[in-house]
Amino acid sequence: MEPDVLTSRTNDIKQVLLSAIEEQKISLAYQSQISLPAKQLVGVEALCRINSGTWGDVSPEEFIPVAEHTGLIAPLERLVLTQVAHDLPLLLQEHPDIRVGVNLSIRHITEPDFLPFIHAWLDTLPASAVARLDFEITETYFQRISQSVIDGLHTMRTRGVRIVMDDFGSGQSSLSRLHTLPFDVIKLDKQFAQQIDHPMVYAIIKAAVAFSHEFGIELIAEGVETLEQCDALQAIHCHLAQGFYFSHPQPLAHWLSSQNASPT
Repeated sequence: MEPDVLTSRTNDIKQVLLSAIEEQKISLAYQSQISLPAKQLVGVEALCRINSGTWGDVSPEEFIPVAEHTGLIAPLERLVLTQVAHDLPLLLQEHPDIRVGVNLSIRHITEPDFLPFIHAWLDTLPASAVARLDFEITETYFQRISQSVIDGLHTMRTRGVRIVMDDFGSGQSSLSRLHTLPFDVIKLDKQFAQQIDHPMVYAIIKAAVAFSHEFGIELIAEGVETLEQCDALQAIHCHLAQGFYFSHPQPLAHWLSSQNASPT
């Protein structure tokens, strides 16, 4: 795409975001997380969707980077959290034992008022619901957060929230620092499951599974799209998976029907 066309597209998406935030018009879709080998629903990840009117839907792959770059990610995520607070009791009423994942951006969690905001938001939820929440932070962001942010994440964990290191393996993590970071769950970047037929990738996933078992850390393989990928993960004792093989992201109503909520 030519630079001037790219700039025009970015500006258009920015206006879409501004309109969605001003009018408080976003929606959420939830994608399942499945236990293996039983293929039981154990969690869902909340994913933001916006409708741009004449443009139709704009994909998250487009609007999330623009929101990050323009500083609109914090108000967008706060709208997401407002909707999650509404949806969470309904989801847990239908599926009492699931976890609900919510993505948080580095631009948001490093804002001075983030911790007061997030604790006030958690205060609006029943303690039993707080204990079912996972806050997902991309691996690359973990390498950029200060000690004060790390301390803030620790305080959230004391309330029962789990911290998930998302897209693990996609960034430039320093393994020597891994033990200093506050996380409870690793989500392997989707490229691993989708290339699991390569012997080296298979070995890396197998090592990650062994590492997670050794230290009691949950590991979720993202991006599972085929039965073969699912079987290969199961063979190396990866017990949690997420991806289109099990379900595409679906609106709340889908998950409030037990029949529809069953994985593929």
